[in-house]
Parts: sequence; C-alpha cells; structure tokens
Amino acid sequence: MIIDLDDLYLMNWEEIIMEIKTKFNLGDKVVGISHCTKEIIITCSTCDATGVIIVKNKKFECPDCYGEGEHTEYKPEAWYIVTDEGILSGYDNIVKIDVDITREETKIRYILGRKYSKSYSGTLWDENDLFKTTEEAEAECERRNEELEKLE
Repeated sequence: MIIDLDDLYLMNWEEIIMEIKTKFNLGDKVVGISHCTKEIIITCSTCDATGVIIVKNKKFECPDCYGEGEHTEYKPEAWYIVTDEGILSGYDNIVKIDVDITREETKIRYILGRKYSKSYSGTLWDENDLFKTTEEAEAECERRNEELEKLE
C-alpha cells in the first residue's frame, strides 16, 4: 500500500506501520569517511561588499552577508578514512538510527558507539559516508577526491 504524505494527516497515527530500508542495522561495524575543508571568503554580490543595501533611499543591513560585506563558504578539500586514532577511537558500531522523512527526501543517519557500551560519539553520520569495509571506504575516498580535482 502506498500512502501519499497529504493522506498521513488524515489517518489515525496508531494504524501506520512503516518499513524503512537502511544500509546498516544496529550493531553493525562500519568504516566512516570525512573530509578536510578549506575556507573561502566570498565578496557579497548583493551589496557589492558594502554591507548595506539601499531601498527607496533608506539604508538596510544586507540580508545576505549581515552587514559584513562578505561571507565564508567551506568546501571539501580532501576525503579520508576516519581511523581508530583520536577522539573516535573505538566508535565504529551503529548504536542509533535516525530517520528524517519530509516531502522532499528521506534522510537516514547513524550514531556510532562502542560495542557493548552506552557510550556514543554524538555525531550523526550520513548513510553515504559509512561503509562495511575499509576497501569500500578507500574506493569512495578516491572517487570523491578525483571529483574534487576536476572542480579545481
């Protein structure tokens, strides 16, 4: 049975049973990837870097740069495998699955923790950044880094 999201508001919520397919299950051991970022300062084109816009001879703070004349964007610089070193050491098991469903998308994210522990990482990991094996993670890092090189 397929249910339109508009119909959900008219239904009795106790009758709804959802089956959501996930890439991983609770307890699965995973390998995560992340990226370094580079900071890029962008001159605001809305206010021509003045920080203000003029409407009917009145000055207003620029809504795009909040009066700064510029804004900062963060672009991925290089993808890498999150190793067992540092703060995430041992946090490699799925301990919580977070599902966010909107009209536009279904977003599945995971929280990692230590096996047989109530200790969590606190970081929500996108499903596309977690892999079953180191080899899969390495291949995806290589693919994403090649894409970044093409963009430069």
